[in-house]
Amino acid sequence: MYEAAARLQTQNQEMVKWISCLREKRQKLTDKIALQLQEKKALEKEIERLRQQLLSLDQKLETNRQELQEQEIILGDAETGYIKIVDTMSELLMSVQADAKTTD
Repeated sequence: MYEAAARLQTQNQEMVKWISCLREKRQKLTDKIALQLQEKKALEKEIERLRQQLLSLDQKLETNRQELQEQEIILGDAETGYIKIVDTMSELLMSVQADAKTTD
């Protein structure tokens, strides 16, 4: 009977040891999962920040593209007007020169 009790006590100690190991393993996994969840949350927050930054940049880009189109129109009109002025000035100069030659 003593041997059976001793064997039972040894097995009990082994069982407690293995249960303790399993609990440690479970705790390590729980801690690892908690860290991974924190990392996931931080990444999701960073992704949202980057999405907002991208949206803002897209809006600024569209505004600047529209402004560029307006500037191109204004520049084109200004260049066309200037060419007309130069052509008119050239015609006026030729006319004045022709009048000056006929009055000499």
